Amino acid sequence: MANLRMLNAMPTEIETEEVVKMEDVPDLDPKSQAKLKAFVPKAYCRHRSWGVGQIAQKDDALGAFLINFRTKKGHSMEFGYAAESLKHLPDDHFEARILREPDVMRAMARDEVPELMKLAVESLGKESTVVRLEEAMVPHLFPAEGWKKFWEAAKRAMKKDLRFVIPGKRQDPIQYLESAPDKKAGGLEELQEAVGSKRVMEALEKLQKARNAEELKSVAEEAFRLVDAAAQKIPRSQISQVAELALARAEYAASAGMPVAIGAVLQGILPVEPNRMAVVIEALPAGKMPRFAELACQQLGERWTELFFALLPRASGRLMDAITARFKKGNRLAELEGALDRLLRERQTHPDLIVWLCRNRTGELARLANPSLFLTALNVLEKEQLSDSSRGSRLRDLLLEDKELIRDLLAPSSPEEVRDVTRSALASTAFEELDKRSLIGALVKLYPQVGSMVAGENRTTVVEAPIVSWESLEKRKSELEEITTKKIPANSKEIGVARSYGDLKENHEFKAAKEMQAVLMRRKAELEAMIVSAQGTDFSGVKGDEVAIGTVVEYQSADGGEKKTVTILGAWDSDPERGILSYQTAVAQALVRRKVGDSAELPSEKGPKTAVVIRSIRPFHR
Repeated sequence: MANLRMLNAMPTEIETEEVVKMEDVPDLDPKSQAKLKAFVPKAYCRHRSWGVGQIAQKDDALGAFLINFRTKKGHSMEFGYAAESLKHLPDDHFEARILREPDVMRAMARDEVPELMKLAVESLGKESTVVRLEEAMVPHLFPAEGWKKFWEAAKRAMKKDLRFVIPGKRQDPIQYLESAPDKKAGGLEELQEAVGSKRVMEALEKLQKARNAEELKSVAEEAFRLVDAAAQKIPRSQISQVAELALARAEYAASAGMPVAIGAVLQGILPVEPNRMAVVIEALPAGKMPRFAELACQQLGERWTELFFALLPRASGRLMDAITARFKKGNRLAELEGALDRLLRERQTHPDLIVWLCRNRTGELARLANPSLFLTALNVLEKEQLSDSSRGSRLRDLLLEDKELIRDLLAPSSPEEVRDVTRSALASTAFEELDKRSLIGALVKLYPQVGSMVAGENRTTVVEAPIVSWESLEKRKSELEEITTKKIPANSKEIGVARSYGDLKENHEFKAAKEMQAVLMRRKAELEAMIVSAQGTDFSGVKGDEVAIGTVVEYQSADGGEKKTVTILGAWDSDPERGILSYQTAVAQALVRRKVGDSAELPSEKGPKTAVVIRSIRPFHR
């Protein structure tokens, strides 16, 4: 028993683990110093681009943290940049818990929606907008296509709890009050005292929450009179506020079990022309656009299609759902498809519309999922970049992260269309270099024939997405691993030792170590870029009827001289002493696509080109 008590009294591994305290870092201001103290190993943090991560290690020698982000494990970040760009997350923070215990949080999203929303809103505080909530949950708790269903359920749950305050605009944060407001406060008196459209709408919403349908119906005439009076005071330059009041009035009528209508007074203020009504709708908060658009259709009658066509170029995803549903209900999807096709060909679209079309590429408008959609996406991103706008970020992320998107869009393509898409991607300025290489790499893996493209009349340019043997690819990966796991850590120690000698201005050991650090980091970046863009192959399936990658070629000089044999393999396989050539070399390019009996002119470093005749071709076998 004594031994058992001793065992029970022994501290656990967690209890004995030493808590690493953050020491002051030289050359940082006091505010940054204070912020860094929270970043201890196992603490959670969030970066604006890479999302949520966990501190894995603090490397004083390198002056950096090692952080495990979801998509960047073991990422090194200098102390100064960490203080500037990271936000510390408490252990019980909503996003920290998603990273630490995703299964628990998925179950909560499925079975305990009100509790999940309370945790999310309290954790995110002023950041708890609809967009931010979607970013935090998708795809970690459910896939993108599941967000709409979840959000509708979440809104229903929050509306039942008066402690939640749901704003009218997506960019405004949701609030969670300490206590629910008094139901009696939602009376007609508050509506009568409200000044300005915003206060009128808030009072109208409180009235709906506080009373049942019969009670709402009994005071509807007075409520509508007050709404009409508020609308008549709104200047013409702010007519979108009239539309918001009209929507609030219609939703009040629905809650009261009355016919849903804009009302004669508001109808007389709002425009009757579809194009002008579209301008009003575009000025509304995103969440209200589809609801008011549907309401406006009642006012426009048969001209509702003109309204929706006018809305298409800048339509958000939610508005596109409503537009598509309306055309489908009227059995007029062919008209919608034709209008969208014209917009795509004319490049007159908004990033949100492209995102919606890409995500719904297998739905009723699947025929629009083609190379033209991909080219339009690139064009739209470049325009957004020139306007210094962030609206294209969702579209840019979708093109880079959706692994099936390029394949689906280019599936019906002709070879010429694939080449056009590749040229456009190469010339695009919408991506950073590494992102562009990743995009080109995806294209080359799907369509190896674009690995070499014509640029100019007869000049061949090799795309930075080489075809390589699996062996050479593994060598590059091994080199990268050695640099990452051995050379860089060793260099960090050298920097730490050299730093301890003091007087960094005259410290030659420190300068040499820092120069080596730059070399290693540069080579690491090069290898990462090479690996991500490379297409591995074992050269199987080569027929041998013409010279290609993965063939052994025997040729003879045209004057009947000696024969020579070369093997044409991947970009990183070149070994001239063994007669192995990379397909990217000038000699290999001169032979490629020729057949037995064909002539070729091989370049020479020492003089004029050599005329040769191909005698035999066979597939390469290891």
